[in-house]
Amino acid sequence: MSTPEQRKEDRTKAKFIINTACSKNQAAKDYLWDVCEVWRRLDDIYDGDHKVTREQLLDVFEILWIRLPTNPFFVRHQDILTSQHISMWNAWVASNLWANGDETERIYSHVWRYTIHELVPLVALLTQGHTQMAVVSGQVRQMYKTKLGEE
Repeated sequence: MSTPEQRKEDRTKAKFIINTACSKNQAAKDYLWDVCEVWRRLDDIYDGDHKVTREQLLDVFEILWIRLPTNPFFVRHQDILTSQHISMWNAWVASNLWANGDETERIYSHVWRYTIHELVPLVALLTQGHTQMAVVSGQVRQMYKTKLGEE
């Protein structure tokens, strides 16, 4: 469960890292913001810790059915990105299943829940190359590192 202050901080971090990963590629920025929106709402629904309004849910459907499939960055790189989406989903589901398991399962759960972060260096690779991917990857790990048990 995240507080309004944590969500504000997350948005500030996301703005920085998305701009760094995408440089001037607006379609890539739109893609990452849309994925973040879907992921946030999905997590809110699953955890039940924040109310998801009808408008927010409709926005998710618009993203999934219209904005992503017509986003030029996504269309160009959909094979790579869809593969990452599958990995993110699979890890997130596993994370939720093991969240209340034994100590080892909770450690895995803690790591798997953040698999979405791997999308950002991948976008940096696709927009700016390997060197920028490595830079962004390090930044993501530092910015989003949490202690075991923290959100």
